[in-house]
Amino acid sequence: MTPEEMNEFRNEFEAFKQQSMMAECDDGSCELEESYEDYPDYLKAIYAEIMPPVKSGIYFSRWDLKNMALGLDESFALDVRERMFQKFMQWIATPEDMMRVIEQFENLIDMKCDIYKEYSQKYPATKPIFDEKIAKAEKAKKYLHKVYEDFFTE
Repeated sequence: MTPEEMNEFRNEFEAFKQQSMMAECDDGSCELEESYEDYPDYLKAIYAEIMPPVKSGIYFSRWDLKNMALGLDESFALDVRERMFQKFMQWIATPEDMMRVIEQFENLIDMKCDIYKEYSQKYPATKPIFDEKIAKAEKAKKYLHKVYEDFFTE
């Protein structure tokens, strides 16, 4: 095999490797797995079930995460929301720490649900929309406690 043929073969092989990796990660799961490899499973669970507004009824902004951390005497720079979530959760070492984090989430959820309730009273036509969001938010709070029981109690 000539050096040119060998280079062409290498290029084809590299292209094949990239294409096969992209096919495996079309749903974005590989990216998520790599970013959580040093973190416990409960972080994946919470991020997947609590952070998406479609599941929890609440949008947790970067500023919300930063303010929740400040409520725990923690601080970090604004960054991509997922990395901020990881930084917010990384200091959890004990069940008490996790309970404090859950309390921060619950306080924020309750505050946003109060706003939803206010809007649905002011604008009655929006009540079904906000009621659905409030129901999802209540479910999210229960989910946080379920994660606590599954991962932090014996």
